Amino acid sequence: TKALIDRAYHALIDRASDLDDECVEVLAEAFAYHLMHNGYHSDWSPFTGENVTVQAQRFVRRAFDRLLRLSFHQNLMHRLPEAVQVYVPPEPLAANTLPVQGKREFSHMTSLIRIKEPDEHGVVSYCEQLQRELAKRRREQNDDLSGPEGKHEQHSAVGDEEGVDSPKRRRLEEASPDVPSKSELPAVGLQPHAQAIGDDTQTDGPKTLDGQGEVVKATKVEEDQKSEVSAEPWSLEAVVELFTVAVLQNGSKTPTHMNKILDGHARVFEKLRPSDEDEAHSFAKTIARCIFEFWRSSSQHLEITLDALLQRGILTPRSVVEHALSERGPQGCDSMAVRNIIDSVARKSLEHSQTVRVELALAKKVGKPEVLDSCRQQLDGAIHETAELFTLIFTGLVRNHQDFEDTDVLLRHVMLQRVLTVGRKYHMFIKPLLDAAEARVPGVAHNAEVAAVFQSLRTL
Repeated sequence: TKALIDRAYHALIDRASDLDDECVEVLAEAFAYHLMHNGYHSDWSPFTGENVTVQAQRFVRRAFDRLLRLSFHQNLMHRLPEAVQVYVPPEPLAANTLPVQGKREFSHMTSLIRIKEPDEHGVVSYCEQLQRELAKRRREQNDDLSGPEGKHEQHSAVGDEEGVDSPKRRRLEEASPDVPSKSELPAVGLQPHAQAIGDDTQTDGPKTLDGQGEVVKATKVEEDQKSEVSAEPWSLEAVVELFTVAVLQNGSKTPTHMNKILDGHARVFEKLRPSDEDEAHSFAKTIARCIFEFWRSSSQHLEITLDALLQRGILTPRSVVEHALSERGPQGCDSMAVRNIIDSVARKSLEHSQTVRVELALAKKVGKPEVLDSCRQQLDGAIHETAELFTLIFTGLVRNHQDFEDTDVLLRHVMLQRVLTVGRKYHMFIKPLLDAAEARVPGVAHNAEVAAVFQSLRTL
């Protein structure tokens, strides 16, 4: 029986070039399960020797990528024949040689990001210090409101009335970065508790000492952050990259760690996100790029992380699809990760549309006009978002088909097959888009091969 199955796989693999993209993916997954249950033994002749076809090499890489999710990298390297180990994916580890990981600010950012008792305010404060622009605007606003003399008189009055260590004075010092604090504070560090700190602190007793310690501790944290800030201001993109990679590194141990880190720092992403729509899109694409670079050796971690950020609204489907289809690295546009990510995003968009349709049907039964109008608006928006998403998917695939024209004939063919696969799978949901593909998808009207694929989809 095993010999018969091996011969069947051999025959199918020899004809891989005649199979469409969906069939190749299904066959690769089946072959991975076959290897797992058969002790990593099979007929390796289609993948060894000097006359191995390009389609066979692509197929075995897809199969080993799936096999890696069923086993461990060490098992594959130990039990597979040496002749085919060249097709085994790299060990699924997080990146540790990214340029941003070598900067001194990165170490300080990772120390601020914690699973337990996350300090969102501290992280945002450090990001603002790196940018310097927001802090500068706040100082200018304070100067415009009170002026230097008014601020000096105000602080003097507070000091005379309530003492150096009063809570009101401390709040004012924390809110105004222009007022020096370290020089006005007594030297409190590793001194004994009974050492004299000042007349006011001696009068107030240990309670004032604790308050003074809080001021010094806060001042020390601010000074540590300032010492880790470079002389040149950082751009928003650089700050987002620094924060994103730090979050990924601290949460890279397990998906549970990643979810806890994201739950504790999701508001930092919200506070850093620009209000302008185009800038917010660039912001999301920067995050997506960082995730692809960080998990370039692990397609499974890449998918899990992207899905976690999509669920929290940190990433948008548009940003993920655009970057995924433009990716040319290890997790490029032909990788299993990109394929799964696009399918997941498309499926969730359609599920959202179906959910809104169900709510509309229920609203019709209830018969409330205001509910019906709201559901109709939601449905119109969901249909529009789905159409825009699939337009973006087809646009990216067609662009890749054009980009590979003079560089990779196989990938050029794969992109056409991918267009056909997406069109077939979601045909009943996107038929209006397929009918108007020449007008809505750039590149279709001027390419005979692509136009023929969309024509075949319209006849289904």
